[in-house]
Amino acid sequence: MKKVMVNIYYMAEWWDKYFHLKEPRPAAASDDALESMYLKRKRFLYDMFGQFGIGEEYPVMDGLYVNMVTKYGMDLIPHLYGMSLTCQEAGGWMPERLSKERLSKMEPVLIQDHRIAEWFSREKERKIERYGSAASFFASESPTNIAVRLRGEDFYMDLLDDPGFARHVLELSTESALSVTLYQEQLFPPPEENERPFCLGNCNVVLMSPSLYADMIKPFDILLHDRLEECTGMVWNTLLHHCDVPADKFLAVYKDLPRLKSFQASHHTDIVAVQREMPGVEFLCMFNPAEMITMTPEELDRAFLRVVSLGGAEIDLWNIDPAVSLEKMVRMMKGIQDICAANGAEAEIGMVPFVWDELEWAFPRYQN
Repeated sequence: MKKVMVNIYYMAEWWDKYFHLKEPRPAAASDDALESMYLKRKRFLYDMFGQFGIGEEYPVMDGLYVNMVTKYGMDLIPHLYGMSLTCQEAGGWMPERLSKERLSKMEPVLIQDHRIAEWFSREKERKIERYGSAASFFASESPTNIAVRLRGEDFYMDLLDDPGFARHVLELSTESALSVTLYQEQLFPPPEENERPFCLGNCNVVLMSPSLYADMIKPFDILLHDRLEECTGMVWNTLLHHCDVPADKFLAVYKDLPRLKSFQASHHTDIVAVQREMPGVEFLCMFNPAEMITMTPEELDRAFLRVVSLGGAEIDLWNIDPAVSLEKMVRMMKGIQDICAANGAEAEIGMVPFVWDELEWAFPRYQN
């Protein structure tokens, strides 16, 4: 029977409203506090969604999630370039933007030449000693996403007004992303397989035209992929993320990306066109957080039915807002489950018990 993966991820505010109202957040950061929160959340998820195979009635410490080695999330590479990072109230980091003058004089920074490499190595050993294992959570993103983190929204104007400078920023991004990915391979040797996932997070590509992407960005996406294969001798399969917006106008420029294995974009995308233009590529369907608030259960059911009946491989419900109640979550999951069963498929529902920022205590109350 075909399986349809369903991935569910809540915002920190959702946890505050539905879990931490009765279980206050830890007063201070510690391994013990994180472990306690993990176990209590697993029981909470069982109480709320156990009918879907979520959570645990008798939670056990399995070391998952809490054994992750992570620092600065999507802003690890900005940190390598010496950018000041501010911890945001809602969680996560906001980098200080670099000026054109400063960036133009910079050379690529490689993680193995930065002091944080030693921290990652020590933290890995510490996690192994505590949990018996350690998992990596490096968000090297993509050349475009990194360029926007380094330069801010001005990067979009750079692409038009000063293509030479924009390419310089993309070169910095590509070389640093390559170094981070190779360092991750070294520090966390993957299984003895010949294939690796090349996660290409093109969130910021959605704000430019397909022709601009093809002319300025795509060569660096391909370069990063090819350099990884060259440096490792492995096959790297491209897992392309286009964020939760329709991707129809990008199909022509995306379809020949090297070793394209999966394509993640809004469920509003023409799924039949994706299958025609990208044969054999799995389409992963994202739902915008606002849609989960404003759409009625019946409207969501119709959208889920379209995804399942047209062969979507995955339904991604990410960044769920506290306005989406527990009752609506149950209704959505029951709708997906029933629709899959009626279409000869099985819904396999997974729910992340953390916000990624929580794994490194990236909130001002814990950083100050």
